[in-house]
Amino acid sequence: MSSKAELVQLRPTEITPEERARRVQVEAERRARQSTVEWMFWLPSLAQQHGIPEAKLKQMIEAQVRANEKKEREAKAERRKREQRIERERADARREQERQQRAQERADREAKKQTERKQRDRDKEFARLLKLPSAEHEPQIVALAKRLDEDLDFLRDEFTQFAAAQEKSSDTGYVEPWPEPIDTRRLLGEVMSQLRRYVVVHDDAAAVAIVLWICCAWLHAEIAVHSPLLVLTSAEGDAGKTTACGVIQLMTPRSYAAAELTAPNLYRFVDHLHPTLIVDDADKLLERKPDLLHIINVSWTRGTKIPRQDHGVTRWFDPFCPKVISGVNVQLPKTTATRKISVKLLPKLPHEKVDDFRHVDDGDFITLRRKLVRWAADHVAALKQARPVMPPGFNNRLRMNWELQFAIADLAGCDWPKLARRAAIKLALERREPSEGKRLLAAFRDLFSAHGSVLASAEVQRLLNSDPSNEWVDFRGRGRPISQREIALLLDAYDVHPTYIHRSRKTERGYRVEQFAEAFRHYLPEFPTREHASVRKKNDRHRKR
Repeated sequence: MSSKAELVQLRPTEITPEERARRVQVEAERRARQSTVEWMFWLPSLAQQHGIPEAKLKQMIEAQVRANEKKEREAKAERRKREQRIERERADARREQERQQRAQERADREAKKQTERKQRDRDKEFARLLKLPSAEHEPQIVALAKRLDEDLDFLRDEFTQFAAAQEKSSDTGYVEPWPEPIDTRRLLGEVMSQLRRYVVVHDDAAAVAIVLWICCAWLHAEIAVHSPLLVLTSAEGDAGKTTACGVIQLMTPRSYAAAELTAPNLYRFVDHLHPTLIVDDADKLLERKPDLLHIINVSWTRGTKIPRQDHGVTRWFDPFCPKVISGVNVQLPKTTATRKISVKLLPKLPHEKVDDFRHVDDGDFITLRRKLVRWAADHVAALKQARPVMPPGFNNRLRMNWELQFAIADLAGCDWPKLARRAAIKLALERREPSEGKRLLAAFRDLFSAHGSVLASAEVQRLLNSDPSNEWVDFRGRGRPISQREIALLLDAYDVHPTYIHRSRKTERGYRVEQFAEAFRHYLPEFPTREHASVRKKNDRHRKR
């Protein structure tokens, strides 16, 4: 049935004109998509099949081909327009990106210029700050942070880095640290060997003191609270003091050998560079310039500043640094002598040989300095916390002069703790001469022990001057004996004053032993109180008889 229906439908007589026209049009559209050769081949049969003249079918197919070509052209044109539009959009996007990139680059260049300008301004301010006393650095940095609207901690770090870079680039003795950790005992041995290579140090205690002082110099800026002077002296010239100064200079940080110093250039120079300062031939210099000696005294303690006016502005200068003083028979006042570690050098004997020192840096000194700076960096924290045990009698300034040296010796271990304390006792206690006041107190102690607990001023004067070998006979080298007034003036510092005494129905000015109890206890702790009491009772009984 279906096949017959289809046959019926295919009959031309049963197809309406509209349907036939539609089918012809569909056939034309289909054939128009074929190649010309192909559709021309099928043209006669198609025309016959559809009952249409061949010419008309050809015309329809050609029209459809032209329509297809037109549509294709339009489609291509549309695609081209779309592609051009997309390309324009891409080009616009690229141009916008390039514009933004150029704008960003301009902003980056401007920001870089601004950053560089700020950095130049900071460096300029930092360079100005480095010329100021170190006490003014912190308040100046705080003010600069406010003015530049910078973070204060950031500015502190920047200034530290700038100062370090300036030190590294300038001729201020920058030392590249040794790449490996340094053993303390071995380092002390190397410093000792380098010292003895050029200098004959007859006293082992002196050599130990010099080596420990050199190591202290590398810790000085970070942790030293007190700065003992290293004094090199001798009875005569040509004992190796200048050579020793030169060797020490090449083994200490930022060392400078100075001559004809004045107090102003001392504290200004020290504040600027914080050097190790070496002053040779200082015996005459300190006599001629007492103000220089005063600055050296106050620079013994960290934090003591020297105020000076500079164009109406008070500047505070820091004179704290390691100092070496060398000279023939250097005589220092009592206030300075308590702040020193004194080493006495002797001329070398004919058979004693050392290398010639030419005051020229070499690889050995450079290596030692590199090791010393690495050693100091590695051990500064531990040494800051160290509290070494002091030998008996090491109190006050004597303890402060040697505390850091003992800490270094303890860190080295082995024989060094014993060597350091033995050297300190020999150099400090055995050579320490009591002051004039203490010598007078000791004389009074002997007089009370021998002559009773009450002494008249005239009797004291007579007893002190009775022995021709006594220092009081030629008081202070003036060719005359000490007077009662001079005795009273010396005792005044110890709060001991002449008082009225009553003896043998006579009242006169004099002294009682009770007045000296506190002075004896604090300044002459070895005063034999029990023995004195026994002698005093015996003398009192003798007087009563």
